[in-house]
Amino acid sequence: MTLHGALSIILNIKPGKKESLERLLQEIDKDVNQNSLIPFSKFSDIHFARFIVLDKSHDVNGNPIQERLIFTTNHDLPFDKHLNELIQFGGNGLWKVFSMCDNFIEGEYDELILRKFITENNYKAETFYVGVGDRSVTEIKEENILRKEIEKFIDDNRDNLIMKDEIELRKDIQNFVFKNKELEFAKIPVPEPPSDWTFMKIAKLILVIFGVIVFLPLVILFLFIWMIIVLIIESNTKDEKCFIDREHVRELLNNENGIVQNQFSAYGNLKPGFFRLTTLKFILALTDFLAPYIFSKGRLSGIPTVHFARWIILSEGRQMIFLSNYDGNSEGYLRDFINIAAKQLTLIFTHVVGYPKTRLMIFGGAKDAKGFMEWARQNQLITNVWFNAYPDLSVKNIFRNSKIRNGLYGEMNEIQAGNWLKLF
Repeated sequence: MTLHGALSIILNIKPGKKESLERLLQEIDKDVNQNSLIPFSKFSDIHFARFIVLDKSHDVNGNPIQERLIFTTNHDLPFDKHLNELIQFGGNGLWKVFSMCDNFIEGEYDELILRKFITENNYKAETFYVGVGDRSVTEIKEENILRKEIEKFIDDNRDNLIMKDEIELRKDIQNFVFKNKELEFAKIPVPEPPSDWTFMKIAKLILVIFGVIVFLPLVILFLFIWMIIVLIIESNTKDEKCFIDREHVRELLNNENGIVQNQFSAYGNLKPGFFRLTTLKFILALTDFLAPYIFSKGRLSGIPTVHFARWIILSEGRQMIFLSNYDGNSEGYLRDFINIAAKQLTLIFTHVVGYPKTRLMIFGGAKDAKGFMEWARQNQLITNVWFNAYPDLSVKNIFRNSKIRNGLYGEMNEIQAGNWLKLF
């Protein structure tokens, strides 16, 4: 079993360095896999990575916010291994990138300084969602190879295999896999979660449910008071219209370079007020806690295409950024927000300036399709560099490949074997 982490480095760019930084990132992006600065294909534990340059902006009160750089990775744990690979394969490149940012020295490369800087500037996300949990980068790639090899074996021996029943055919596939030296990894199943880890995961959920039941009268009272305050705040919140910049949307669509997968980056000002910020932080913390229980297997709030996502509150609570990696294109992705997850995601995004009008922070919002699309496109960012480790695999593909591997072990009856064979 593999757990996952979210590295987030968020830095202010030194005055006058933005254009130089963007040119450096363009050099990386020209060949994101094999460039000389940060050759991402050499990393064994990065699922996705990105660099984003944020322009100067202002918060809702007009206070200026400096240009910033965001560097993120979705990686396999442990973090120390990930940090070692960052230093080993991308140390010099990261040094050049970070040297254009505040609080980083300009000088000769020093591994210890870089290691300490990355560790100290790892910004914790309020919510980190994992849609393809329990599988490392290596396992995902290996299981895709496994499926392709089995399919090739079936195609090459179709005349001999077609007359066999389901159990015999599965046995032939097992013999092919277990005798193939190139598929050595598939001889043993992926380790199951340790029993103590599973116990603690279930125990935490039970403890929270028990706490809610015990304090249910207070919870109901709190919700009643919260609803009244929300209604007052919403009635006094001025609507702000968003507008689609056609040229910006055209650039966003041109930047969608994936056929199977794409990335989404969005950033906006938070509506002011202690109550709103506290509510948002609570909702994000609750989402972070509940996601492994109710939003599993790539179904973020029911949207079945999300590999990883995170929400980060920036600028002392004045702004928020949302980053995700998903299957398909952004038009379909945003339509899923409207058609599948409107209420759940409205609870979060209603706190961003320009979001369509809501009631009780749940109703309305994304159901205003036109207003939502205008808001989303206005706040969507151009991602300067994006890396994906397995660009041809969707969430559905990854879980299908895992089922194929898991089906190699143990005994099956005819019906079970038949269902397994339908995966090919």
